Amino acid sequence: MSGMRFNTMLFSGLAVLCLTAPAFAQVKVEKSYKRDMGLAWREGRLELSMDFPEAFTQRLRKRLYNGFTSRILIEALLKEQKKKTPVAQAIVQYTILYDIWEEEFNIRHETPEGRRDLQVSSLAELIGTCAKLERLPLQCMVELPPGTKYQLRVRIVVNPLSAELRKKVREYLSNPNGSSHIGSPRSFFGSFSKIFVDEKAFQADAVYTYRSPKKILPAKSGPE
Repeated sequence: MSGMRFNTMLFSGLAVLCLTAPAFAQVKVEKSYKRDMGLAWREGRLELSMDFPEAFTQRLRKRLYNGFTSRILIEALLKEQKKKTPVAQAIVQYTILYDIWEEEFNIRHETPEGRRDLQVSSLAELIGTCAKLERLPLQCMVELPPGTKYQLRVRIVVNPLSAELRKKVREYLSNPNGSSHIGSPRSFFGSFSKIFVDEKAFQADAVYTYRSPKKILPAKSGPE
């Protein structure tokens, strides 16, 4: 499917979603998990790997087939334990739309590194694609020396409805390094994270939070 066709379908799906948003806004599921996550340096980049199949509940699986646009927003944050401060971050967004004529799922995968569109023919393939992070680069906000004790937190937001949140996600994905109107990555991420605790601003179908055990940051490898 071409990008233009995906955009047309996405616009139609968004129109339906806007009409039905009030019903979904009243549904809120929050769950937390402890999960070991892979964190490694590769070619000078700090990369995260994990899976989260729990987010694809029966309710979400049913919705994925009904022609509505669905979004999975993933926010990853690495915290240094001594000062409890964020030191690295990443954001990923999946936009999913089922084509009832072609009987396939159209997936848009967006990160600050770019956007790609793909199609899969089955729900199993979709979950295998969207329910995991594989070598996701984290944007380091400070220098990370070897031996740093850290903890990872990954938050999965299913169908976020907050206009402010979606606006900030668009800004970050288009300009992850910050600018005069967005501010530094650290200040952006601070304002971004505040939305999650502002009940008036934040609405979503479900939120899943994963925390890793406290670990020692692996030694950097590869070219700087």
